[in-house]
Amino acid sequence: MSLRRRGDLPARAFCPGPAAPEAAQPVIKLVLPLEYTAFCLLHQERYLHYTRERVQDAWMSRQVVEAVLGNLATLWPTVISSPRPAAVAWRLLDALISSALRGTAPPARPVDAVHRMLPPAQADAVILRCRLRLSEAQAAELMGVEAPAVASQLRMAQRALPGELTAATSGWEGAQPGAGRVRR
Repeated sequence: MSLRRRGDLPARAFCPGPAAPEAAQPVIKLVLPLEYTAFCLLHQERYLHYTRERVQDAWMSRQVVEAVLGNLATLWPTVISSPRPAAVAWRLLDALISSALRGTAPPARPVDAVHRMLPPAQADAVILRCRLRLSEAQAAELMGVEAPAVASQLRMAQRALPGELTAATSGWEGAQPGAGRVRR
């Protein structure tokens, strides 16, 4: 079964050969769909920054993002045939972050304050928009939703936490770097 479309050149990854006497065996070549490779290159850096904000541990963040991208590779035909592949990936990222946070001791890695005080979609929008300073369109693309959905989540977050977000939301579109950041 081929996971790539006809006419597309696949990305290739190589697994290291065995270190045992079987080293004379040929190296196994993995063929990754070009669309999957492009998706990873487009999203992995922002996934990593977002995950660092959530788990507040660089090593664990890298492990979570690697797991997300690895899981996406195994599900890629289903993901790419869905109406919103980015939304599928975002839900998987959230699930793996939540799982990683449940497996840590609370004093060592506290959940960020935004996710303690707001529903997940609102908290995600605040992190992407205020902490990572993505535009509404960039945040929407990453989450696999429309930009108006992000704007709506931000307005609801502002109403829920007016003391924390009111000043930040008054000029989000033209905010200065660092402005509008929510305290952890």
